[in-house]
Amino acid sequence: MNGRAAGSLGLYVHVPYCSVRCTYCDFYLRPGREPDLASFVEALRREIVLAGRDNGGPAADTIHFGGGTPSLLPPSLLSAVLESLRSSFRVSAAAEVALEANPEDVDAARLEGYAAAGVTRLSIGVQSLDDGLLKSMRRSHDARRALAALDSARRSAVRSLGVDLILGLPGQAPGRAIEDIGRVVDRGVDHVSLYLLEIHDRTRLAREVILGRRAPMADEEAARLYEDAADLLEARGFEHYEISNFARPGHRSRHNLKYWTDEEYLGFGPSAHSYVGERRWANPADLRDYLGRGGAGGARLEDVRSRGRRAFEALVAGLRLAEGVDLKALNARYGSAFVPPDEDCVGVLAEAGLLERAAGRLRLTRRGRLVSNEVFERFMAPASQLM
Repeated sequence: MNGRAAGSLGLYVHVPYCSVRCTYCDFYLRPGREPDLASFVEALRREIVLAGRDNGGPAADTIHFGGGTPSLLPPSLLSAVLESLRSSFRVSAAAEVALEANPEDVDAARLEGYAAAGVTRLSIGVQSLDDGLLKSMRRSHDARRALAALDSARRSAVRSLGVDLILGLPGQAPGRAIEDIGRVVDRGVDHVSLYLLEIHDRTRLAREVILGRRAPMADEEAARLYEDAADLLEARGFEHYEISNFARPGHRSRHNLKYWTDEEYLGFGPSAHSYVGERRWANPADLRDYLGRGGAGGARLEDVRSRGRRAFEALVAGLRLAEGVDLKALNARYGSAFVPPDEDCVGVLAEAGLLERAAGRLRLTRRGRLVSNEVFERFMAPASQLM
């Protein structure tokens, strides 16, 4: 594995199946009620074994099952995938093993199987506790099922429990949304991801908005809702450690931190991305091809980026974290390819209350987090000369 840094890898497994596609979703997946999970896992295990062999079985300290809906995998198949990962890579005994799950898949027996397989972290896609909103999103659960799933997960041997929630949905009442966040926290969760709704092209929600059937929450109202939600979570003991993520002490997502701190990872499954040394690549988003070649032997999609672009992306990713980014560390890693943010631009943004600079680190204020994309665009122009 030429040019690889000394740290441990993150391992990501993409499970591209869902029972239905939600109206807002633009991830690569195959909706359907009866996926061929056994064939998929067979192909996945072959890809994992070959990758371990090709890369010399490097150390890894996080494993993340995403999708799609990874909780469609029964514990026996999930255990088989973990067996291949552990036999192909030097997975730390203290590794974080995280699984994304839908509420309708979570019950005591399945949780017991996941914990026995080694899952240490569960992230449940609640999204909302408003049954009307859940129906409009085409979610398969209701509020009662979501809360029951949280209760079951909290009683299980899985050590860390998180939830995903969406803010800014069409028709969402801000007061009700804040109340529901409190109800989720009362269930004893350790981590909350709050995502402001993004409307992606070629989704059902985008078509509904274009046709005037639904109207997203106004930006100002969504921003106030986000701030109120952040206030509630911080008052309840959560650390606002990344733009969209809140954790109790000791429960940050170690795998996702690799993305935000410019660390390396390998991805498995159709559409999964990898970043090792000087290379980025992705598997084609084509499940039929993936199964046809048994998970291996297909052409990877090389993501050719200049060092200047990679340095800028590392800057932007690091600014998502509450502690911000260490400019000296970026300069040491990327050398002349790293273009520090323009001092005049930093001054203007700091004067506007969007940025703070101290001890060689640059960080967004809470107000800056609300307009982070605009801040990043201001940094883009000077850096574009080396991209």
